[in-house]
Amino acid sequence: MTDILAQIVDSRRRDYAVPAVPMAELRAMCRDRTDFRPFREALRKKASKPGVAAVIAEIKRGSPSKGMFAPNLDPVLCAAEYETGGAACLSVLTEPKYFFGTLGDLTAARQNTVLPVLRKDFIVSEYQVYETALYADCMLLIARSLEAAQLKDLYSLAAELQLDVLVEVCDEADIEKIAPFRFPLVGINHRNLATMDVDMTRSQRLAEAFTPEQHLVAASGIFSRDGIDRAMSSGITSFLIGESLSRKTDRAAFLRELTGE
Repeated sequence: MTDILAQIVDSRRRDYAVPAVPMAELRAMCRDRTDFRPFREALRKKASKPGVAAVIAEIKRGSPSKGMFAPNLDPVLCAAEYETGGAACLSVLTEPKYFFGTLGDLTAARQNTVLPVLRKDFIVSEYQVYETALYADCMLLIARSLEAAQLKDLYSLAAELQLDVLVEVCDEADIEKIAPFRFPLVGINHRNLATMDVDMTRSQRLAEAFTPEQHLVAASGIFSRDGIDRAMSSGITSFLIGESLSRKTDRAAFLRELTGE
């Protein structure tokens, strides 16, 4: 783990060095929640339709590589547009320094949609897992940012708390790290988070390493239905799309074009 990814992970560790809520209180709050929405099942259901792409539509103001590209993005309006456009699920960035997101964006978006919601962040601690279980339906774990034992423990905790988990890989080393666990929902990121370079053939190349029972999600660099069709030729049916959607004026229309529904 080097460069930009390492900087972001270190930043998040500092952000949580002094917890805003005591861990015991956070655990108690999690016990009271019962309104989880099945994230992986929503993807599976949408992707079961012939030729239809299951899109995780992301609420994203900016990124380390592009800076702030949607400064006026309203998470409430955006969530409504994504639901209207046929998204299977939502993703909301909650990392503040590099991606300009907040937990407030996530809660506002989720309160205004019936879709399951992924918390997109850099999860490196149990505290963040409990925090996620208060607000979201699914969380992201980035294989490159965690040791194998950490991946296993954080995933197990999330499952115990009724969260779905999207485990993200970028290369063969990541795949080797997660191979013993057979995680059911795996994201293949076209973008190398260490360098921010994008390789649009990555999902097609790496898809062969997974079993038919594992649901694959291709992410990053998708700006048209053509990009989706290329990945679907490798058996991938789900896609996480953020920048291209967030930049659009008519997000619902563009989303319908992407899904092909």
